[in-house]
Amino acid sequence: MNSLESLNSLLDKMRTILKAAKIPDHQLYVIPKEYKTKTLATAFDWLHDVYLSNEYSRVYLVWESVSPEVWENYKLLDITDLTEQRLLTVTSKTLIKLWKNKRPRLFINRQVELCNTCEEKSTFTYKDNYKQCGDCQEITIEQDTNS
Repeated sequence: MNSLESLNSLLDKMRTILKAAKIPDHQLYVIPKEYKTKTLATAFDWLHDVYLSNEYSRVYLVWESVSPEVWENYKLLDITDLTEQRLLTVTSKTLIKLWKNKRPRLFINRQVELCNTCEEKSTFTYKDNYKQCGDCQEITIEQDTNS
């Protein structure tokens, strides 16, 4: 497993909890391109430190205290202000502060490119296997180069 795969693997493992803490979605993916080994190592070390932190553990424990289906039902039924929701809000604040502290630029997952659809330079947001134009909202599926 190369460094980028290791980084993405850890990020995948953490994504549900980070989303629960209201970390912006575009910061939870890494643009698939070549990086210097030192850049990847620094990013992995930082992310691993977040993973091992008390702040992440607290959010994890609150999130795991209720099943994902129950969290989804709370959202669908617009139920707010239950004890576990208040705990999640409180614990998320400290995780968000940690996430913002010295976060490597690798996790700012936007890039300006020429859009083939709207023929303008636009900001693209990268996700798992696609990128989306910020202007025309066109989604481009990224081909797996390892195949």
